[in-house]
Amino acid sequence: MKYTFKRKSKQCDEDIKCKQRYLFQRFYEANLWLQHRCVTWLEQKTAHLSAKSWIVILFCFVVFTVSGNVYLIVNGLNGKNSKSIDVSPISRPTNRVVFDSKQNQLNRSLSKTELERIVRFQIYMDSLGRSPTGKRVQDSILQYRPALLDSLIMVENYYRSQFKN
Repeated sequence: MKYTFKRKSKQCDEDIKCKQRYLFQRFYEANLWLQHRCVTWLEQKTAHLSAKSWIVILFCFVVFTVSGNVYLIVNGLNGKNSKSIDVSPISRPTNRVVFDSKQNQLNRSLSKTELERIVRFQIYMDSLGRSPTGKRVQDSILQYRPALLDSLIMVENYYRSQFKN
């Protein structure tokens, strides 16, 4: 019984591949037919043009495309665009904490999660200073809690000294 099911699945796979090939062939034929129709239409529309008019058309096309490209290159190199992109340098966070493998092994209680929350908050505070709106939020936090970052660093040092022993 298993043998018959395998035969059907193989036949089904081959049948699907055959249908896909047929479908791709039909798309290819439709594409060729559409190209042929476009070519005949364009030939009918341009049958009355002489060789001189073709040269003039080609010359105009080359002049317009070259002048457009030169304009774009000169505009890009001058840097006087009003839509220019401001690039800010990438900075490292000042309160970076490196987790050691020993610390991860020793610290599996609630204090580890607290330390991770403190570190995430420090990273959040560092990232606020990178945008104008974030800078305003950071300034308002530091205005109402002036010793907040110092306290976080002290707590972090306490946790580190606790688990180094």
